Amino acid sequence: MKEILFSKIQRLKGETKYLVDNKPKLLQTLPSSIETKKIVERSVYLCAEIVLDIADLIIIKKGYPKPSTYSDSIYKLGEYALIPKEFAKKFVYIAGIRNFLAHDYQKNTAPELGKFLKHGLNDLKKFIKAVEALL
Repeated sequence: MKEILFSKIQRLKGETKYLVDNKPKLLQTLPSSIETKKIVERSVYLCAEIVLDIADLIIIKKGYPKPSTYSDSIYKLGEYALIPKEFAKKFVYIAGIRNFLAHDYQKNTAPELGKFLKHGLNDLKKFIKAVEALL
């Protein structure tokens, strides 16, 4: 399981790096470019999915019951003191972003994606650092 976790963390790092490295260009073109919107949607969706996969894997690896919802996965990481509890309460929005991108595809996602690019990338970095400390 450690190899799977490591692989997922590396993929999350790669997606995060792409978004960080391209953030100025992405923020500039996001409101007007369908291509940029599709790229950012996919990358943010992958980040959210990977975070939730990692959360589930860590919880199972530590012997705790598998959470029943995506948001519960993040809450449980904090509840079990696997990541800081206050961070978990704040970071639970990642499950909402995943659901928004998966199910509300008829809505304009550009405003939420812009917010994530501006504020969520640091949370991804904090999450990565916290889970790497568990390995």
